[in-house]
Amino acid sequence: MSGHPVYLHVGLPKTGTTHLQDRMWVNRDSALAAGLFYPGDLISSHFHAAVLLQPERYLDWVDPVHSGVWDAMVTQMRAWDGPSLISHELYASATHEQAARVRRDLAFAELHIVVTARDLGRQIPSTWQENVKNQHTTSFDEFLAAVDVPRPDFRDPFWEFQDLPRILDTWADGVPAEQVHVVTVPGPDGPRGELWARYLSVFGLAPADLPAEIPSTNAGLSMGQVELLRRLNIRLQPDDVQWSRYERAVKEFLVGRVLFAGDPRGGPVLPKTALPWATACAEKHIQFIAERGFDVVGDLDDLLPREPRTPSPVPDDAALLEITLDALAGVMLSMPLPEPPRTAFDRAKPALRAVYRRSGPLRRLIDRFR
Repeated sequence: MSGHPVYLHVGLPKTGTTHLQDRMWVNRDSALAAGLFYPGDLISSHFHAAVLLQPERYLDWVDPVHSGVWDAMVTQMRAWDGPSLISHELYASATHEQAARVRRDLAFAELHIVVTARDLGRQIPSTWQENVKNQHTTSFDEFLAAVDVPRPDFRDPFWEFQDLPRILDTWADGVPAEQVHVVTVPGPDGPRGELWARYLSVFGLAPADLPAEIPSTNAGLSMGQVELLRRLNIRLQPDDVQWSRYERAVKEFLVGRVLFAGDPRGGPVLPKTALPWATACAEKHIQFIAERGFDVVGDLDDLLPREPRTPSPVPDDAALLEITLDALAGVMLSMPLPEPPRTAFDRAKPALRAVYRRSGPLRRLIDRFR
């Protein structure tokens, strides 16, 4: 086995992964200068590698154009004389067999598993909100009822990505405990940039080594805005609108540019009635990590849900109408203007200009009447 580590960051989703990946990409040259290689020819290379590992799970996202991305990244890491980092949260849904395949492909390296984890008090409402941004129509109450304490083999859409013991067990199989790093996300009152600092410390780096910052791109919405989007999704069913159109028109434009420009305070929070079972679940996660002896970066108490603030109610129809009108006004003010229809003369202009430039007598005649 080589002495050069490969760090595989496998999620969890909604733990700042997108921010960490985007920031790592813009600091790629600085990371290389500091000795850490972030492979891939595109920022999406890590995404496509995770999808290709699980083609049945992510059939809609498998793109034959990127079929060789994993092999290319492995080749790049083999050639690099130092540590490398692979990062994508979709690895969290991998099976034991798929994880074993990755470990075999990386047998030339000293494999380290990195898991970022956040308290369920924020994970649960954040995941529901993210689902609604991705065309789901489930209400928050329905979502809470579905994610109550998981059974041992529970694999519903939430726990598939948030069952921390299962995911750690899947990826840590055969990996020494000291090479499994659990990075806890600081509480909401934690210092700015603390997650970035904790994450980099796993690789022996500090924020000063990778100084470029990036703006937040994952919009947090108010409860009223999420409800507006949820009701819109009921009218934009997947059978009626292609995902590519929804992603650009709704997720990127409406959510990312219009709704996010408003005040995101008053977003969904875990209700107090759910705090006991969420806390009991978190305590089991903490006990599992401690018993396995994994390297903890941060504090395991960060994984305990906090007493939630008073949740914002779902707006009634009158309040929702005002939110909808605000959103519609934002669309009108920021949407790209449609191109005016081109007349026959507009279409003929390029040819007329060419004739004008080539014909001296015609140009002189026209110039006389200017």
